Amino acid sequence: MTLAIFVGLAFIIFIFSLYLTERNKKNRLITGVIMLLSVLTYPLTLPLLHETKVIHGLEGTGSLIVFHLLIFLGGIITIIAGIFTKKKPIESK
Repeated sequence: MTLAIFVGLAFIIFIFSLYLTERNKKNRLITGVIMLLSVLTYPLTLPLLHETKVIHGLEGTGSLIVFHLLIFLGGIITIIAGIFTKKKPIESK
């Protein structure tokens, strides 16, 4: 059950990161880097979620690892998309 929740949450974060940075190269690259660095929060979130009884045993730990790997892959895809995104068009007044 926790695996489905974490995978769903990772996909929602990834989709929002692409949707909210549409046609904006700089913001997309920054969002991608932040998503890559979010993997570093794994050592902090594991004991926190075990203490609060949100995840239990190896299943919960594995689910959290999969969540962080999906966020990491989403960050890589966001950076690649940011590299190929054109800059925002200048609107004439």
